[in-house]
Amino acid sequence: MLEDFEALFSDARVYYHAELAFQKTRAAFLADSLKRTIIFATAGAFFGMLATIGLAVGLIIALTPIVGAWVATALVVSLILILGGWCLWKATASWRTMMHAIRDDDHKEANHHG
Repeated sequence: MLEDFEALFSDARVYYHAELAFQKTRAAFLADSLKRTIIFATAGAFFGMLATIGLAVGLIIALTPIVGAWVATALVVSLILILGGWCLWKATASWRTMMHAIRDDDHKEANHHG
């Protein structure tokens, strides 16, 4: 019987060390993946911003002969502000939905336990 407990303890220790090594490897992989994701997302946002600036300048130049420089600038800036406002509105709605779901889960869990 003592040998069975020793074998069980030995197996548990081997499993523990294997699981610990696996989790360390997994954490390192996730950290590296997160770093790459942040780098490429930042680069993508930077190049997207450059493209947006180029588009805005191009639209102002193209519209200037038609409506004048000030009106062209006002139109392009207004369009950018409207698009930015719409994106912020969608982000706010998404945030509220997420927070509502979290609060519902918290209330359900509190009612379930309490």
